[in-house]
Amino acid sequence: MNSFRITFSVFTVVLLFQSQVFAQSNLPKNDASTKALVELCQNVNDIDAQNFCFGFGEGVYQSYLANRNPKMKPSICFSPDSGTREGILQEFLSWNQRNPQFNQERAAKTLVRFFEAQYPCK
Repeated sequence: MNSFRITFSVFTVVLLFQSQVFAQSNLPKNDASTKALVELCQNVNDIDAQNFCFGFGEGVYQSYLANRNPKMKPSICFSPDSGTREGILQEFLSWNQRNPQFNQERAAKTLVRFFEAQYPCK
């Protein structure tokens, strides 16, 4: 129950700040595509955009954990040596360049694909 409260709190905070961060960027309104996320996350000098990207990725992962069937084997497993959030973001951007076919899909769906490809459970 305690982990549910923590997960719910983190997810709520991400959602609360989501509209504020998007308001500061020059993205088309209501664009939740992978392409829009990649464009936002590429600028390492935009601290607000970087923080949004970190929070969005964390929110997608926490949602995956909260919604996955506990009776089934997990498909995403981060280990303590998976790297920093900056490193994981750069891996995602590189992966996206090799997989542009997902650019029109929703960013959350593409992030789950990336996590499953890069951090599979063994």
